[in-house]
Formats: sequence, structure tokens, C-alpha cells
Amino acid sequence: MQILKINYMKLDLLLLNKMKITSVNNNLIEEVLSFKETKVQKEKNKYIIEGLKMVELAIQKEVVEMILVEERLFDKYKHLPNVVEISDNVSKKISDLKTNQGIFAVCKIIENKEYIDSNYLILDGIQDPGNLGTLIRSAYAFGFKNVICSKDSVSFYNPKVLRATQSNHFDLCLKNEDLTFFIDKLKQRNIIIVGTILRSESSSVDEVKGEQVALILGNEGQGISKAVTQKLNINIKIKTNPDLESLNVAIAGSILMNNFYSQN
Repeated sequence: MQILKINYMKLDLLLLNKMKITSVNNNLIEEVLSFKETKVQKEKNKYIIEGLKMVELAIQKEVVEMILVEERLFDKYKHLPNVVEISDNVSKKISDLKTNQGIFAVCKIIENKEYIDSNYLILDGIQDPGNLGTLIRSAYAFGFKNVICSKDSVSFYNPKVLRATQSNHFDLCLKNEDLTFFIDKLKQRNIIIVGTILRSESSSVDEVKGEQVALILGNEGQGISKAVTQKLNINIKIKTNPDLESLNVAIAGSILMNNFYSQN
């Protein structure tokens, strides 16, 4: 299992000195914490994960740049490069959870990852981290291996998003795109653009004919933007109790992806 080379001079010095970080104000810890911020993630192409399962998978996917681990787990990972031992109080500072597993990793965002020959889930202005994480997990479950977000959506690498994905984000192509331009490119490839607009003219999933589809879901409050709506080939609706006003976007998206998956 290879771990990518990291270029932090301060980390190199830390490793040379075999230090254990015990201060939450340590410069390296402050830098690690900054990778939770969307702006820094975009600038540095790095994000932070936590938990045994997610870190182990990240190592397998060869996207890890650094591991931070408490003393109780240090022996298991000390043979790997760029492993830093941290104290319990530092672990609590890094974690977003009341109870954590004492292991974290800084990972590289793979920007040039190629699109997968599969269906597309396109998300227009999704803001809730839990919704995005759930949709990513459902996309993995139901064969939508490309998840595309508008540039104003919540970050794929928000800690709450990552927790909700249950590590499934590693196996998908995740990208931010200019949606109108991107959808035009999909249409040139005869990919069917499917939307979910609350209006009377709608079809069922069974009526969507095509080898590949791009399912578009909109913002939790505003729905799909007007510019993106104009790009749709077909509008579909989920049959529900008529007394129900609407479904949560993550629930609706999961149902629709399952319907498309069941067709195949």
C-alpha cells in the first residue's frame, strides 16, 4: 500500500525528530484543521477524513498524504511513511464527533479523475451536507458512478458529507462543473437528461429510454435552476400520497436512482 509523498517541510522535520504532538495549537495541527474548509480544500486539493474504516480504504486507494493517530494505534501504522502520533486532546480537537476512533488522514483530491462509463447524478445547488452524503451513497448503491455538483453546492469533502457517504465516495467520480455547459456535452453523447420538476407534465421512469441517463436534482428550497431546467429532455415524478407536499431531495433521489437501477 503506497502513500503519496508529502511536501510539508514542517512535517518532514517532525518525523525526523520523532516528536509526538500534544498541543492543539501546533502549526501542523492548525494546517490539518484548515483542510476542513472548502476554500482551503480547493486551493490545496486536500481534505481530512477520520475513522478506521475510511482511513484504511483511503490507504488502499493510494490517496493518503499523512496519517495522524493516537498512541494506542500508533504501532499498527508506524511502518507507513508520514505517520504522526498525536495525544488524546489533539485527537478531540481534530474530530467533529463526541467519541472518535483516534485516527485521521489528510487525503489528496484527485482533480483529473476520468468520468466513468455509467449514469450521472447531477446536483444543482445542494446545500445540506447530509443530503449530499446520502445521495453519494445511494449513487454508489444504484450504479450512478458519476456525481456532478454545481459550483455553489456544499463541498464533497465537508466532514458531514464524508460521514454520510460511509466511504463510498472513493469509488465514484466526483466533480464540480458549470452545469449548463456540462449538460450540453452529455446531450451531444445522446445521454438522456432527466429532471424532477413539480409540474403536471411528467412521465414515469419506465418511459425513459436510453442506455445512459443523467438524473438532475435541485436545491432543497428552490429546486432546479431555470437555466438547467431548459436543458431537460424529460421530467419525471414519483407517485406518492396526494396529501404529501414533497419528499426530501435525498429520499427522492434515492428512490429514482433505485427505479433506474431496477430497470436494468
